[in-house]
Amino acid sequence: MFLKHQLSFFSVQPLLVRSPMINTMAIFIRILLLASLLFAGFLAPAQYQAIDRHARQAPDSLRYGLPELVSYLIEPAESNREKARSLYTWLADNITYDDDASRQGRRINQNIGDILRRGRGLCFDYSLLYAELCRLAGIQCISVSGYSRQGLEAIALPAVPDHSWNAVMLDGQWQLVDVTWGAGPGQDALMAHYGVTYFLTPPRLFVLNHLPALPMWQLLPCPVGPEAFSLRVEALLPLVDRQLPCYSYPDTINAFLRTPKEKRGFLEAEATYRFHPTAENKKAWAQSTVDYAQYLSAQASPLQQADSLLSFLTLQQEAIRYCQMARSLAPLLPWQMEFFAGLLINEAVALNQRSNEVESTEMELTLLKEAQQSLKEAQEALLTLPEENYYRQYAEQQCAAYLEVIEHNIWRLE
Repeated sequence: MFLKHQLSFFSVQPLLVRSPMINTMAIFIRILLLASLLFAGFLAPAQYQAIDRHARQAPDSLRYGLPELVSYLIEPAESNREKARSLYTWLADNITYDDDASRQGRRINQNIGDILRRGRGLCFDYSLLYAELCRLAGIQCISVSGYSRQGLEAIALPAVPDHSWNAVMLDGQWQLVDVTWGAGPGQDALMAHYGVTYFLTPPRLFVLNHLPALPMWQLLPCPVGPEAFSLRVEALLPLVDRQLPCYSYPDTINAFLRTPKEKRGFLEAEATYRFHPTAENKKAWAQSTVDYAQYLSAQASPLQQADSLLSFLTLQQEAIRYCQMARSLAPLLPWQMEFFAGLLINEAVALNQRSNEVESTEMELTLLKEAQQSLKEAQEALLTLPEENYYRQYAEQQCAAYLEVIEHNIWRLE
């Protein structure tokens, strides 16, 4: 199901030619929808007055004990929507945007404790902390990364995602929240023009200045692409409204979230590149591919026993395939190449051990030849490292020794 919907992530339906009557009706519907959105925008602050006041009165002593803080914030809430609002208000009022880190182009905070201690953060810190607050409140919440624009003019899409926000599940539906921009000093161009806030912003308006790296998080029946997002907002909104349904984003999201958490980073990086294929996104895809290979290798390590050799080999070979994929996407860093060579050597050792357990001479010979091939590939990988690299010097000797033993056994069987 995920792969089926994955294909639809990147398709943007062509505009349809409509009859004058249909066009008139569509315009009328859009006017009514815009009016309702504006009314909702004016109503929202009054709706949350009491819960906002409660959140702003949270004692400073609760700041470093998140479970206790969350218990306080959600205590008067009568629904998950009010809980989410209370968490949003507290975070917007208590964490300041980290201008110093932004100017330096780097994230200073390493974890949630740093965010709370410093009281400052970048967009990723806001989304990370909001997701954690929601988790403690029993609300499903996801950090979303993507591209953004500050105004309503045409833009050139950045090469890599430059902003983070959240998607939160309320009343059986995903909703959109941007605490970072909600914590700003005043209205931005979108808020001023459409009368909305960044708490549960309607998806058709949110996409005007937020483009998720994964199109499913647009929460639209048919997502728009990077080229459309780069247009002026006055040109983009009609494209959003005219899109006919082309896939089910709830099904796509559900399929994605059913994927093991350790693999999601790889899938997200791949989809990010396919949605906006820049050289930088391709490098990020390669990096996440190696990261997943490391996870697989860590899972394989405890299985290096005689009674679980087949399971070890299965995981090890999968990790090798991911490294080979990463290598086809971008040059591996030295430490990544060391890791790749180590996987190949370990595979060769395991294949050699496995060859001693089979009864068929033909199968034994096949396993030994696979081990031989792995060692030769490891040698080739090691040659890409600097000659003075200590790992290369050590591993080359190891490869040569193993290769001599295995080639002797092959000669013996042939």
